[in-house]
Amino acid sequence: MNDLDEELPQEYEQIPWSHLVPVQKDRSMQLALLVVVIVAALLAIVFVMRRSPSATPVVAPPTPSSAVVTPEQPTAASPTLPEPIAAETAVPQPQIYSEADLMAVLPPRPELEAIARAEWFVTDYFTIDGDQALSAAVVAALPDAVALPISDGSAISYVEWARAVAVADNLDGSYEVTVWFRTLAGTADGGFDRTGVRAVEVRLVTDELGRLAIADVPMAVAVEPLGVAPAWPVVATATPELVATAADAASLFGSDPELRSAGQDEDGWRLLFSVGDASGLRFPIVVRPAQQEGR
Repeated sequence: MNDLDEELPQEYEQIPWSHLVPVQKDRSMQLALLVVVIVAALLAIVFVMRRSPSATPVVAPPTPSSAVVTPEQPTAASPTLPEPIAAETAVPQPQIYSEADLMAVLPPRPELEAIARAEWFVTDYFTIDGDQALSAAVVAALPDAVALPISDGSAISYVEWARAVAVADNLDGSYEVTVWFRTLAGTADGGFDRTGVRAVEVRLVTDELGRLAIADVPMAVAVEPLGVAPAWPVVATATPELVATAADAASLFGSDPELRSAGQDEDGWRLLFSVGDASGLRFPIVVRPAQQEGR
């Protein structure tokens, strides 16, 4: 055996490690490159989807046929989704009327002052009761002297009421105010007679200081007569329950209401009562139950 080994030349096949290492290194590099390529591709896709408007997913509003209905979420009447309230959108608040809003239903301030001064002037002008100071104030309010009635107390005139019914603004600082009024005339026995309603027109102008002034003595004008209203309903018999309810309403005015008549028209029942007051007199007072209940 040893001789044969000595005679045959021994050859050893050697595989250099350098031949094996490049193979493993090449595979690792290929895997790394493949991973890098895949990651880069994914990043590119994501980038393109974010930059592209068409890539943004659009959620369609649910329709009645496709919406899932649960007991807690009833089906909406409209498929349109409600828009959220913007932060700057003001929530409606309970409306509080200002003084300007309330004054809007009244005449402008200059006209209001003209009305008040005209009523004041008429009240003082037609009141003659022996008070010389009152007469002097009336004369002083006029641009020139005027002879007012003078009374020693035997002849008396009191203005019971005065109301402005019309005002004309001439847009030059002047106004014409129509005033209705009624006076009480003293009698020889110390009593009073009530006169009929009369009307006068008072003219006012604006002076250099912007103040209203009486321009002249009152001018007589006609009083518009009253109109004619429809006749009251024909008398009919009302139920005791209705009469009792209406009597309670009539008691708001005075005491011991007594039914005088009852009738029905398109507005409902009309019941006429006689009601007493603190003077010991009785006044006719009407009650309409339907209108009384609506208040």
